[in-house]
Amino acid sequence: MRSRRFSFLAGWSAVALLALAGFAAFGNPGPDSQQVVTEAAAASLGHTAGAYAGLGFARMGLVELETVAAEPPETEDEPVETVAAGTIATPGTGWLSEVEVRALISLYFEPADINRAVRIAWCESRFDPASANLRTGGLGLFQHLPQYWEERAANAGFSGAAQTDPEASVAAAAWAVYQGGGWDVFACQG
Repeated sequence: MRSRRFSFLAGWSAVALLALAGFAAFGNPGPDSQQVVTEAAAASLGHTAGAYAGLGFARMGLVELETVAAEPPETEDEPVETVAAGTIATPGTGWLSEVEVRALISLYFEPADINRAVRIAWCESRFDPASANLRTGGLGLFQHLPQYWEERAANAGFSGAAQTDPEASVAAAAWAVYQGGGWDVFACQG
């Protein structure tokens, strides 16, 4: 009886050791944290470089920006009225990518303030130009309050612009930061 137990235990021990040796020899260890960081940085750099190149080509007029239908057609025979899209917003959602928001912000904010402005835009609207705060009435990328919008937009050179205009919102935000009270005009502080 003892020999049976011993042989049973020895057999399972041998199987366990062989399995462990097999996993050690042929297993695929995951990448170390430094390798993951390096690969992520390389992918991010490539994505960012491509996005900036696309925006550069669009600004130089080498490619045309997409046109977005104002309203879906009622029938196939009816012509579709289109308007030029001011940004390369994600079709269907209207949200902007971080690259698009960063490009707009870099036009109006000082280089040292660009990252903070991007963080504030993300916090305020999640990069949705049509984002609205039902409690305060704030609207747009930087959630400008209605009572301040006309003044900020006019002083930024966008008199009469809609609060949902991404470029007008960024320009008005820059004016508010540099001429109208600093970063404290935003609920989010970045």
